[in-house]
Amino acid sequence: MSPDAIVRCLLEDDGACRDINFSEHISTAGAQALVTVIAIRWQLTRATDGDGNAIAQGTLQDCLSRPSGALSTVWQGPAIPRHLQAFFHWTCIDRVFCELTFFPADLDRPRFVLEDFLRVLAVFVLAAQSDEYYVRFEDASWSHAASSSESVIFSHETMPLKPVV
Repeated sequence: MSPDAIVRCLLEDDGACRDINFSEHISTAGAQALVTVIAIRWQLTRATDGDGNAIAQGTLQDCLSRPSGALSTVWQGPAIPRHLQAFFHWTCIDRVFCELTFFPADLDRPRFVLEDFLRVLAVFVLAAQSDEYYVRFEDASWSHAASSSESVIFSHETMPLKPVV
């Protein structure tokens, strides 16, 4: 897919969100590092555990250290994208499913630059300590590693990221 087509897919206001997924399971340390880098650029507006209990920002790392659980967070800020949801679910230590979600409206259309988005994505991938990433349309039928799926806009297979400096 060409860079122009990728931008169109990211910005198309079709009512669906866009998801960023990593390796099927990332480590607990990777999940914690991801929360840390998100907290640098965005402000936490809400966090809940798997039971719907509110979680304070200062205890997010502790929550991710539990033997099993779920954590749902919502962030906002001036970064790309303006709003970001991060969902984590794990049934044992070091096997954390993670999905980051945003909507096309959270991207500054008039000033959107794909390279800026890719730099942010590279920070996420590095923090998550993941060999894989998938940027895709919301699609409940998508299965992990289905990079040829029409719901995948681009992935580590089609667009290797530049190292973060």
